Amino acid sequence: MPAGEESRQHIAEALGGRPRAPRSDAERVERERVHDLIQAVAACYNTLAGRETDTGRRTGLVAQLSFHDDEFRRREAMSAEERAEVLRTYPGLLDRLRAEIDE
Repeated sequence: MPAGEESRQHIAEALGGRPRAPRSDAERVERERVHDLIQAVAACYNTLAGRETDTGRRTGLVAQLSFHDDEFRRREAMSAEERAEVLRTYPGLLDRLRAEIDE
């Protein structure tokens, strides 16, 4: 490829992928909400695990933290249905976890 043509190549193609249309504002906002919810839930589990003195309960909390860390890492690969599930269920979970922290 001539030197001038390389600069006109789409960045995704240059990196071996396919160009993708930019996200809509609604999708971008949805993804940000998913990001924030998963991060907040993981932070709550981290707080609870750090305080817990019962080893059995602490192990369960650490397992939940690990699960949500994994969910956070894969959030960009989530399907629309998975994101919808997070948006539907995590606010209630977050409320319960925050209430437990405040006890």
